[in-house]
Amino acid sequence: MSGSCRFILFALLLMFFCSCASQTPTWRSSAQQTLIQLEREGARGSFPDDYASIVSTFDNAEKLLAGEQGIKAAENQYQLAYQKGLLLQLELEKAQARLLEEKRQQEQKRQAELAEQKRRRQEEEKIQARLAIKEGKQPASNDKRQAGQEERSNLPVKYTVRRGETLPQIAARAEIYSNAELWPLIYRANRDQIRDPYQLWPGQVLKIPRGFSKEDAADARRQAAKLGL
Repeated sequence: MSGSCRFILFALLLMFFCSCASQTPTWRSSAQQTLIQLEREGARGSFPDDYASIVSTFDNAEKLLAGEQGIKAAENQYQLAYQKGLLLQLELEKAQARLLEEKRQQEQKRQAELAEQKRRRQEEEKIQARLAIKEGKQPASNDKRQAGQEERSNLPVKYTVRRGETLPQIAARAEIYSNAELWPLIYRANRDQIRDPYQLWPGQVLKIPRGFSKEDAADARRQAAKLGL
């Protein structure tokens, strides 16, 4: 083969490869990658109409590329699909930013409501404490109040008299009152079976009053001092 023939053959091959290379649209890859990214970011569900428009534009470009319209017409559609995709990505970013802001505001509102509830509780506790001091009572915390209730609930409400016991001895027992001067409380609650506070019988089952007031206790001490039992 002569040198001129080789040159002509080489030129034809070069033109063929250049023609094949030119058949690949420049914007097709960018538009396709944008569609994939939008799908991952949930654009199909968030902006269904916009997403469908981009898909339609891309599909139209694919048809043009495969038909007789040629690469130039397809290229314009690929570029249009890519540009639409960029705009939709901006809308997605704005929507995500709005969602984050709404969540932040909701959390701030929740924290503010909790703080207000705490403030109101503290204010109510202060009012109750001032009222208690005004009435001459010692305010008790919830824990102390609950502990006192549990302790009283575990104390006996009945007691069986033993041989030789007296009302002061019974009142002085730790599980009763731990105070001998409070024996009149027991006497008043059992007048149906105690005729003489100075005399008890073994086996008698006495009712033990609980939940009496400070005034009741003070009155019982006065009566005990008066009777001298």
